[in-house]
Amino acid sequence: MKVMVFVQMDPKDETGAMPSEELLAAMGAYNEELVKAGIMLDVGGLKPTSEGTRVAFHGGTTSVVDGPFTESKEIVVGYWVWEVGSLEEAVEWARRCPSDPNDTTTSWLEIRQCASLEDFGEAFTPELQEQEAKLAEQLRSQQQA
Repeated sequence: MKVMVFVQMDPKDETGAMPSEELLAAMGAYNEELVKAGIMLDVGGLKPTSEGTRVAFHGGTTSVVDGPFTESKEIVVGYWVWEVGSLEEAVEWARRCPSDPNDTTTSWLEIRQCASLEDFGEAFTPELQEQEAKLAEQLRSQQQA
């Protein structure tokens, strides 16, 4: 089961302040455990929404809105992609994630299972499946180059 784990924080924390050296070291050790366990596929952090842009789609048109996105209740500040045996395993790993004991704000880890091609049902025709397989192969080739 592939899951994406979103690291979320309260928008009031979106100052761009960096974590302490101690927390960075603890996160590095945690990430090393995830790699050694063979479950981490990808990891990354995100800049504040003040440096981001949203593209909205409505009725066949698009609009662009520059950040910050103060109307958001939670802001995604980072992510992991894990391959785990179950949601329960993902939760157990998430519970081990280091956090700053001096931080008085609330942050969350949201775990969501990644959709598989089968989840799209009949709308995902054999022709569309073939097209997707070709794109996946191109992506793998580019990553290996």
